[in-house]
Amino acid sequence: MFVVSALALSVNGQALASNTGTTDTSVPAIYDLENEPSQCIGLLPRPGCGKKPEDAGERGGALQYSVFGLMITGLGVIGLGMVRGIRKQKPQS
Repeated sequence: MFVVSALALSVNGQALASNTGTTDTSVPAIYDLENEPSQCIGLLPRPGCGKKPEDAGERGGALQYSVFGLMITGLGVIGLGMVRGIRKQKPQS
């Protein structure tokens, strides 16, 4: 197993070494922010450091709110089932 992993590392190293001549054609990220991106880094979101959702599945979109509503409804149904089960088990006084 050691020989196989050493062989795989050497082949992978040769493949990485041969790809060093390529140029980077990636486009840098463009932020749609009012503030500088460096000002927006932190634990809590700051004003002007975000953008409005354009799609229902994005953060803060309608789909996210509907999933949250379904989760709360599901927890309510589970809670009602627990309450009904406990009340059935109690002896009537």
